[in-house]
Amino acid sequence: MVPVNWWVLPWWILASAAGYAVGGAIESAAGPLEGVTVIGYVTAGGAAAAVLQWLALRRHVARAGHWIGTAIVGGAVVAVVSILAGVLAGLAAGAVGDAEAGRAFGEDVAGVSAAILYGIAVGMLQGRLLRRHFARAGRWVLVSAVGWIVAGLTAGVTEGVAGWAVLGAVYGALTGGVLVALLRQTPDETPAGEE
Repeated sequence: MVPVNWWVLPWWILASAAGYAVGGAIESAAGPLEGVTVIGYVTAGGAAAAVLQWLALRRHVARAGHWIGTAIVGGAVVAVVSILAGVLAGLAAGAVGDAEAGRAFGEDVAGVSAAILYGIAVGMLQGRLLRRHFARAGRWVLVSAVGWIVAGLTAGVTEGVAGWAVLGAVYGALTGGVLVALLRQTPDETPAGEE
């Protein structure tokens, strides 16, 4: 394992900001963020961020290439669950009211559930990868979930690509601190058989 250099945290923040800015660029080109469209934009930005984050991880984590897959698979799982939640909510709302209002409500439910679940789903998959190499990697799931929610709340500071970059930078700063702590563990702190 390569010693952790000072540049890992700033690189992680920059990688996260630049990657999620891709989601903003897609939003700018394809249309405003509405309902279920959040799923595609978040998954695209998350995959781009994962590619850039992999550059920081590859010298410290064996099979770091799986990091990219965690973002794609996590996004796909969130898409299925969120769309299902949106369809069910839309059908229920349409059954008691107007069908068009039910459809709009279902899209909103899908978008909000995607925003909440993305950090959890990706964090769980990434946490599995990190647990193979580091003790106390379980906290990754919590920081990913909280980091995504906090980042989502701060993204509204500005709009468009800049807003997505802010989202990524906040998420990167929160998760990057935990990542550096994990990377700084000594070999006797690593899980048994993983040294």
